[in-house]
Amino acid sequence: MNDENTKLAYGITLSSSTKGYLGAILITDYKGFPLEFRYTDPIVPTKIQQVLYGEGLEKYLKIDVIADSLVKALSADISVLFVQDEDLLEYKGKDVLLLRLTPTQSAPLSNPGDIQRIKKNEVLLQTAHAKAPVRLLFREDFECEGDVFREVIDKLLKAGTFMDVDEPLCRVQKTLDLVCEQKI
Repeated sequence: MNDENTKLAYGITLSSSTKGYLGAILITDYKGFPLEFRYTDPIVPTKIQQVLYGEGLEKYLKIDVIADSLVKALSADISVLFVQDEDLLEYKGKDVLLLRLTPTQSAPLSNPGDIQRIKKNEVLLQTAHAKAPVRLLFREDFECEGDVFREVIDKLLKAGTFMDVDEPLCRVQKTLDLVCEQKI
């Protein structure tokens, strides 16, 4: 794997009772330096849309409107998108593997690269010495084995030598907070 070509994408969707729904994707290199950032303007559904979509409105907006428009707007090709929101794992566009990446309070596993299987589609991964492992949750139909799984693990391990691999999600969150507060 050529390190200079390694791109990690981090995506967030937010819902604010006053600002509506919005989202963003940050693409970084393997050291965590930003390469590209895209965000949506807030989407405020009308009362009619709220009634017509019912309980499915939030998922529809997050997956079919926000995630789809952001992924399609990226100038860089991405193969994996790390998200916080488990609902986004249902996104099925453009050959992008989505997985939920979350920090844990678990005791560190022995060595970087160690994996503890939780379920067939969920693992804990030790990315750096003496830090808590991160939790990786894939789509329900994904099995944590094979080339695609190994490629994701390799990217995270390489990045883990330079940064906390889940930290860019916090940066995206903070940037969206600024958008909501109209400070940018």
